[in-house]
Amino acid sequence: MESGQTVGKYQVGARVGQGGMSVVFRGRDTVLGRDVAIKVLHQHLAESHEAKARFDREAKAVARLRHANILEIYDYSGNDVVDHYIISEFIEGKTLKHIIEQRPIALPEIGAAIVWQLAVAVGHAHEMGVLHRDLKPENVMVRQDGVIKLTDFGIAHVLELGKLTVTGQLLGSPAYMAPEHVEGRALSAQTDIFSLGTILYQLCVGELPFCGTNAHEILLKIADGRFVDPVVANPAIGNELGHIIRTALAVDPAARYVSACAMADALERYITASGLPEVRHTCAAYFANPSEF
Repeated sequence: MESGQTVGKYQVGARVGQGGMSVVFRGRDTVLGRDVAIKVLHQHLAESHEAKARFDREAKAVARLRHANILEIYDYSGNDVVDHYIISEFIEGKTLKHIIEQRPIALPEIGAAIVWQLAVAVGHAHEMGVLHRDLKPENVMVRQDGVIKLTDFGIAHVLELGKLTVTGQLLGSPAYMAPEHVEGRALSAQTDIFSLGTILYQLCVGELPFCGTNAHEILLKIADGRFVDPVVANPAIGNELGHIIRTALAVDPAARYVSACAMADALERYITASGLPEVRHTCAAYFANPSEF
């Protein structure tokens, strides 16, 4: 698929992103007159059963979800086509990874406000039976108005009704994996909560809780639960937020929050006690002008 091409009712525009499995174009819905994102599976993967299954999984997983902090899917090509594509809302903004590489967040309250938006999104996904399994800053978009959007459900797992766990597979990014994920044990909602805790630690401290010279070293530290206490790493975090981070990063899944929504509630109480305005307004004000916030 190339810029200038038309696929169905969609006009393909400029390329705006690329990953190992797909390329993303800005597009235009010629019927509804709105901008869209067109995510296209790389041509060399079109014959890969695994790649097509992952693409199909992402489309169908996200199509189940309707939440202000989750990327909305509009259309999907299906599997029996030459060009495999997903049509979604187009987000004017940058990835959280890009933002923190350019300017670390530094303010614990802002880190908490960002992860609150992620936690409520993940909570909704869990309620709909979807585990994300690859939560990391690369898969988080920050819209220009400060709204956080969770993306890339490519390795998400849709749970059967009433089933709370799924057998672990070593998929995802090592630095954000939970111990049970690393060890191939059963995954659950608490697995995504651990990843939320990792992101929260990273935003508030300025570095990841589990670091190493290679993936093996990182995975060993995760399995052992070895990390510098967040309050020691950054005293500005304080005891309440420190407790939230430590709870989310507990080695034992049963010691973590009972749900992502429970973690979101704890973060909201912390933010309210900090004297900041409503969470979404706080993020909007920060991203509008970080240097003056």
